[in-house]
Amino acid sequence: MPENTSDTLYFTAQPFWQWGIHENPVAEVDTGIPFDSIHRPREVKDTVFRQSMFKKHTLQVQGNELTPRYNNSEPAWVFVSLLLLTGLIALYLHLRKIKLFSLLKALVDRRAMDRIVRDNNLNHSLTMLPMGILLVAAVCLPVHRVALSGTGFWGYLLLTVGVSLLYILRNGILRLLGNTFENRQGVIIYITNNYFFHLLESIVVTALLFPLFYLPDAQTTMLSILVGFLVIAFAIRFFRGIKVFLTLPNSSSFYLFYYLCIVELIPILVLIKWIIYNNSAS
Repeated sequence: MPENTSDTLYFTAQPFWQWGIHENPVAEVDTGIPFDSIHRPREVKDTVFRQSMFKKHTLQVQGNELTPRYNNSEPAWVFVSLLLLTGLIALYLHLRKIKLFSLLKALVDRRAMDRIVRDNNLNHSLTMLPMGILLVAAVCLPVHRVALSGTGFWGYLLLTVGVSLLYILRNGILRLLGNTFENRQGVIIYITNNYFFHLLESIVVTALLFPLFYLPDAQTTMLSILVGFLVIAFAIRFFRGIKVFLTLPNSSSFYLFYYLCIVELIPILVLIKWIIYNNSAS
């Protein structure tokens, strides 16, 4: 028997979202404290307009156009050139199987230098020519940055090609002097010693170029360090090459020694004259 319950749903009742709409609103209680702010409103004075002191004046505004912001960042081709130069040095060392310790030892020991030339198949001048070209490419980057920065990538490329041709011409003159004074073997050993020094210089110079270009506050310091290193390396290489040349048998031709000194010193003298000329002109 079903039970009579009073919990049957009453569908005609008011929906829940309308509850309380028709109820009497509660009177607002005045506590004496404004809830929007506890401070008195600040009186704002009216805007005062005054006539400009520059109106109808001799000091009129000039240069209304926007001034472009100076961009002191290095161009993208510099970073690509540094990466390419680093990769070429690593690739050359890998292909010729030249270890850094063996390279340092060859700079002070004649037998170690001959051993690297024999074991790593460096008997031909073309196999050692990249040592000098890598140094030329590395040194031309800061030279271009200081003196020819407005020429861009093509200026750097032309500078590198030109200096590389002068480098090849220099070695050709040295070989010509060796053949003229019948001391070809001594000149070849002298050039080989230069090549090994140039390979080490290219490694160090390339490593110094990264802070030179990408540390703006240290560019002057890094440039001084780079120039100092190249000067010291040139002095050590020059005296080491002369020592190797003079200690060889049948190398007592002092005329050839004088010509070697002239060929080595002429580029340095031209560079010094160029620097003095630029400083005097500026």
